[in-house]
Amino acid sequence: MFDQPMDENSNFRNIYVEKNIRPLMLVRLAFQSLGVVYGDLGTSPLYVFFNTFPKGIDNTDDVIDALSLIIYSLTLIPFLKYVLIVCRANDNGQGGTFALYSLLCRHAEIRTVPNQDQSDEELTTYNRTTFHEQSCAAKTKRWLEKQSWRQYSLVILALAGSSMVIGDGVLTPPISVLSAAGVIKLNNPDMSEKVVVLAAVAILVVLFSLQHLGTDRVSWLFAPIVFIWLLLIGGIGIFNIWKYDRSVLRAFSPVYVFRFFQKGDGWSSL
Repeated sequence: MFDQPMDENSNFRNIYVEKNIRPLMLVRLAFQSLGVVYGDLGTSPLYVFFNTFPKGIDNTDDVIDALSLIIYSLTLIPFLKYVLIVCRANDNGQGGTFALYSLLCRHAEIRTVPNQDQSDEELTTYNRTTFHEQSCAAKTKRWLEKQSWRQYSLVILALAGSSMVIGDGVLTPPISVLSAAGVIKLNNPDMSEKVVVLAAVAILVVLFSLQHLGTDRVSWLFAPIVFIWLLLIGGIGIFNIWKYDRSVLRAFSPVYVFRFFQKGDGWSSL
């Protein structure tokens, strides 16, 4: 009974298990990610420089330094964290802190509360990976099983990681919207501050009201908007670089990242 598909998302689960993702499905998921992941990254240019230099910019080279840090933060962190770690660690295609904790509990006797039944072994999505006894995975398994405090520490880390994700999800929209509203107010000094605050609150209410629809529907709603926004902001950036100042391309050199932190106010602006 438990092995039967229970919802429309079960097809995605089976695709991951069979490791047989169709190209069209991959394109669809990539497009949906625009509305979920890149919406935050795509709107950051609205306020990131404004918050990086709250006291203004004395030297244009400071902009190059900050931009270089942004470029390498957006490339190195996803590469090291997501490509090399997160994408390789999943539970039948499911990610997240509790999914990984569940995966660890399946392979090692580290669960603090007995919550498994023998019938779980018969589920098609309940599988284990065998590994050599002298492998790093086997040694880690024995190390975790040896002391109970290590098992409790792992539970605390899983709860802390999930709390951080929830906290980020709650704090990011207000900070982003209010920061963007501050930039709009700065560029339009005649605009009433009350109008800016009310507009920010209205946007936040709409955003949180849509959360109950689920990631799939919300991503389809925002993906086209973010896609058009990225095309416009990218096109404007390329045009300005070509017409006004090509020296901004120096930011691709990692030397400017070190120069950013060599300055006294580098860490405070970060």
